[in-house]
Amino acid sequence: MTGFMTNAMTDSPAKGLGIVACDVVKNELERVRENKDVRLRCLEYALHEKPKEMPGAIVKAVEEMLATGEVGKVALGYGLCSNGTVGVSCRNGTVVPRCHDCISMLLGSPARYMKMFRECPGTYFLTDGWIRNRGDPVSTVEFRYAPKMGEKKAWKGMKLELANYKRICFVNNGVGDEDALRRRALENAKAFDKEFMEVKADLGFFEKLVGGSTDEDCFIILGPGEKVDEGMFYASPETFPLTPAITAAIAPAIAPALAPATPPSPATATEPDPAGAGLGR
Repeated sequence: MTGFMTNAMTDSPAKGLGIVACDVVKNELERVRENKDVRLRCLEYALHEKPKEMPGAIVKAVEEMLATGEVGKVALGYGLCSNGTVGVSCRNGTVVPRCHDCISMLLGSPARYMKMFRECPGTYFLTDGWIRNRGDPVSTVEFRYAPKMGEKKAWKGMKLELANYKRICFVNNGVGDEDALRRRALENAKAFDKEFMEVKADLGFFEKLVGGSTDEDCFIILGPGEKVDEGMFYASPETFPLTPAITAAIAPAIAPALAPATPPSPATATEPDPAGAGLGR
């Protein structure tokens, strides 16, 4: 193990690395940690619906993993995630992906996400994890909205949420039933009259994470007891699409796409702004 596990913060270099992550990226992390001394603990997807509970849940999971004595350090498989990681502090220090959300990780880097954002700000991303956890728009209507407000209002509400999106992009990670996932992504595109595209995932970011990387373009390195702060995610100009400098440069081109058709909804997560989760949730 290199980087994170061998730097000055490490008190138990002979022990393995632990990762506490969201279930949305479980399959990708399972793939890249094969044959590595890495323990993985994935927390429920539902935490995205209650980000205020996320810091406590993450810290609890980290402490439980450290208590086993099998790991010397725990890294996180979460980005900023609607400020859900703000305030997280680990007694042995930790590494946090310097990402808006997991889409940057799935695409391999914040830079690739930024490139796609510049090409089409109104892109709604769907992934294996989000579809598997019923986080896609069609599933959201069927399982979350319709039971509360009826089908007619549920579909109308989701169409309004997606009004500013032009396309649905399926990020194919090559894990699981690709055909079934693609069909579901296409179903979403057709249901909301969006363009469809598919891109290949890049697991390189996850490989860096399980390898204990300390690449500060990709990760925030925290010492023992140091807390995650929102401002840390803005240190790299390629991390977020709407930092002040980038906003000034591209605002004329993206202004129409960003003009909200309705007030922001807690259910939206891929709005092209730093407060969302970047996933089209």
